[in-house]
Amino acid sequence: MTTADTRVRTSAAISPRTVIVIAMPIIVGYVAIFVLAMQHTTYDTWGALWLGPALIAVSLPILLRYARRLQDLRLGRILVAALLFKLVAAYARYLMTISLYERGDFQRYSDTGAELRRAFLQGDFSLVQLQSGSRTGTQFVEIVTGIVYTIIGPSLIGGFLFFSWLSFWGLFFFYRAFRIGVPEGDYHRYGLLLFFLPSMLFWPSSIGKEAWMTFVLGMAVYGSALLITRQRGATIYLILGLAGILAVRPHMALLVVAGLAMGYLLRGFGRQRAVALGKVRTVLGLGVIGVITLLVTRRVAEFFGVDEFNLDTATATLEDVERRTESGGSEFTGAEPTFSNLPMNIVTVLFRPFLLEAHNLQSLMSAVEGTFLMLLFILGWPRIRTIPKRLFKHPYVSFCIVYAILFCFMFSAFQNFGNLVRQRVLVFPLILVLLALPLTRGRPTLHHHTADAPEPTTELPSESRDLPSGARRRR
Repeated sequence: MTTADTRVRTSAAISPRTVIVIAMPIIVGYVAIFVLAMQHTTYDTWGALWLGPALIAVSLPILLRYARRLQDLRLGRILVAALLFKLVAAYARYLMTISLYERGDFQRYSDTGAELRRAFLQGDFSLVQLQSGSRTGTQFVEIVTGIVYTIIGPSLIGGFLFFSWLSFWGLFFFYRAFRIGVPEGDYHRYGLLLFFLPSMLFWPSSIGKEAWMTFVLGMAVYGSALLITRQRGATIYLILGLAGILAVRPHMALLVVAGLAMGYLLRGFGRQRAVALGKVRTVLGLGVIGVITLLVTRRVAEFFGVDEFNLDTATATLEDVERRTESGGSEFTGAEPTFSNLPMNIVTVLFRPFLLEAHNLQSLMSAVEGTFLMLLFILGWPRIRTIPKRLFKHPYVSFCIVYAILFCFMFSAFQNFGNLVRQRVLVFPLILVLLALPLTRGRPTLHHHTADAPEPTTELPSESRDLPSGARRRR
């Protein structure tokens, strides 16, 4: 049965009258709850009741248009469900945060954001409310929170919803990067793992750095995938993404640049680039990446307050992080962050705590997820063993591997499970790529539609680069 037949049958099976009959009681009930909340609660509560539907209304047309362009109804359902689950996860994250912690970083961001909102509305943009001369790191997230509160109003729950929504779009960028970088991959499998893995739903769903980093990192990775495959739009996404990363965690930008350099190098000297000026363009591109690396390295040195960021200063910084994270009740003894300990560190960063190391409900949930992922990697060996064949054909895979290895080396200094399980959401989207590789080279994966591989010698228009091959031929 063709896609068109499926679409016709689906539209015929659900009549507008049925939709109205089902939707009207829900809408009426929601409006009644909203009115009661306005009368009996503060804006902190009822403000979130209008924000959630507003975010959904803004997002659905974009997601459904993307799915229709790919002629993939199943993808549309996955994206819509992922958006709804992400917003629900924000409320769950809010309840857990409020019940476990009276105050925390989230409260600082919210309080400062509310003060900045009042100043912005009065035309005061001096940012004296930050109580610091810095405009990066924590202070930058406070500024973002102030801008968000200026738009939606000072609602803590609303802030959780908005930041969770922001991180959802970061995951969407990761998904699009996978489709471009590994066009033969099992993108339904990747989408289910990416959008519905408990850590990805839960941790980057609050006011804070994780949500912002998920958003800008996804943008930077998408720009990298476009650049590696020589498609339009790469520069703007890459620059915006790296700028957002540099504003909060500059050292993470180094991981992106390192992965990009490797992917670009392999793409440039692979078989698919045997065209006129291909090698010259590769050298020029690597030169640009080298300049970006120097700029990022300088910004990292400024961030850590050192004259020069090199191996010695990096090691000293990791040792300082290790000392500062050995407290809080979730500390553990792990291997030192050295390359000789890298295999053990990879296991620690990606899969620990183990089940026997769980000492409360929160750590038990992380242990169950880590065990699940470990089993997926064991069962996914037929996919993983194809990696050497794909390093030149799909350089995006090498980008993911380089980023993941450096991430595990860097974050093995976190000797605290509480910190580690939150931070590793910034590597999961790239690790999950390995679990969605094609089973064998040239063998179609188990889905109905496959995205076209990027053309090696031409730059595709932005509106057609994700079209299936049949649709593009018709164009």
